[in-house]
Amino acid sequence: MQSRWKMRGFVFSENQAKTTDFMKTLLKLLCAAVLSSTAFQHAFAQSLVTFDDLSPGSGSGSFINIPNGYENLQWLGFGVLNGSLITPVSGYNNGIVSPNNVAFNDDQFDRSASVSSSGTFNLNSACLTSAFSDGMQIEVQGFVGTDRTYDHIYTLQETGPALINFNFDGINQATFSPVDGSSIFVMDNLKVSAAPEPGVSRMAFLGLAVSVLGKVGRMTVKNKFFLQPARRNLITNFRS
Repeated sequence: MQSRWKMRGFVFSENQAKTTDFMKTLLKLLCAAVLSSTAFQHAFAQSLVTFDDLSPGSGSGSFINIPNGYENLQWLGFGVLNGSLITPVSGYNNGIVSPNNVAFNDDQFDRSASVSSSGTFNLNSACLTSAFSDGMQIEVQGFVGTDRTYDHIYTLQETGPALINFNFDGINQATFSPVDGSSIFVMDNLKVSAAPEPGVSRMAFLGLAVSVLGKVGRMTVKNKFFLQPARRNLITNFRS
């Protein structure tokens, strides 16, 4: 004897044990697809830029320009120094998060500084400090080509760093500009991540979905699990 179930317009013509096995396998495939898609997204890992692997010199006030290509980014108007060597105590010292290097806007003629990339990246966060005065304001902008997609102003203090969560996604340039045009800011522990090109993650998930559907189709044929229209839109258990 074989049990059949009518459920919302369909008859499932197979024994209950095989049906249960089929649904369990289908659930596993769907879970695998979701986990694989999540892993794909996390493959674009976040990078923590501490500047501590650069060598700015051992003298008080010694600094170097951050070289292009550092952490796979292009740098303009940024220098790096050992903040612990600066006297008297200022935002250079107070802005240290990971000992002992900090970045700052080093161009005395143009205090705007920027980071950029030939591809897209996410500007996630950074610890920012004013070098010499409380209440300094800095404008941070994100661009895609020449289009400005993000524009925010933040207030910084000399006494300690502020963790700024930018969340600028999919940009290829970020600019940091003191609102007064002349102030110096200190930056440490910049977090950036690579951004997938538009449509990449969607195409990856679509590929996973097609793979799952293909496996489901092969299982359907193999197990001879057919759906047949039912005359009643009711749940009925009967035996034949």
